[in-house]
Amino acid sequence: MNAERERLRLLREKAEQIEAGLPAWDGESPAVLVSFTDPVTQMRLTQCFVPVAAAPLARPRLRLVGEAS
Repeated sequence: MNAERERLRLLREKAEQIEAGLPAWDGESPAVLVSFTDPVTQMRLTQCFVPVAAAPLARPRLRLVGEAS
């Protein structure tokens, strides 16, 4: 169990490091939700909004999750 906990801790740290390097969203311009998930458990590690113009598109996996009213 400790090995799994350590693996998740390292994944979270890496996700947070990547997230910190992304441009901040101003709260008004179009944005996309960037979500970091554990590839083994599919558990969400972290998420953030990023301006559409700056969205990372290296390997996009877009999925419609709902529309804001």
